[in-house]
Amino acid sequence: MDKRSLSERDICTKFITPALRRSGWDEMRQIREECDRAWKVSAEEIKDRGCNLDIKNPHTAGEDLGDPEALLEELTSAEAEVASVRDELKGVLAEALLR
Repeated sequence: MDKRSLSERDICTKFITPALRRSGWDEMRQIREECDRAWKVSAEEIKDRGCNLDIKNPHTAGEDLGDPEALLEELTSAEAEVASVRDELKGVLAEALLR
């Protein structure tokens, strides 16, 4: 294996982290690997944000929720369909109770 072709993350995962575990480090408290769910933020960035720790994950793309007007039309249509099925069900149940 050519170690020069490995990324920094690969080197940490394959060599450094196992060595830390073998030397007795507590993996849950003392070892932290960066990944798509854990990343480092500089103290300067935190200060610039007014010490607000609600920092969005930089590894995820912004979610496009769609056009609000189109979503509202879709919701209205779905609610009308539900109301229609509910009314039909009420009719069937009322008829069944009369028998």
